[in-house]
Amino acid sequence: MSMQDSFLFDGITRLRRRKDTVAVGAKFERVHPDRTVETAKVLSVLKDPLGIPHVRYAVTIKKPLRTNSFREGPRLLALEAFSQAYRMRTT
Repeated sequence: MSMQDSFLFDGITRLRRRKDTVAVGAKFERVHPDRTVETAKVLSVLKDPLGIPHVRYAVTIKKPLRTNSFREGPRLLALEAFSQAYRMRTT
């Protein structure tokens, strides 16, 4: 196995491991360059008719200079896209 193949295998393995941790009730965050924090709460994980897993979630958005946050959703993303967008798990 070449070094490039090893890196690819490790990346796929990490993505599979990450997909297993996306479950109903779990929360994930992402921080934007302007320090806005999006927190996604998983509402459901389901497969579409083609068998592609999707995540239905609600988002809470907190701006750095505002006292109130606001909520949006529900939203829907393919599990792979959700895992790439929301990488940090929170409690």
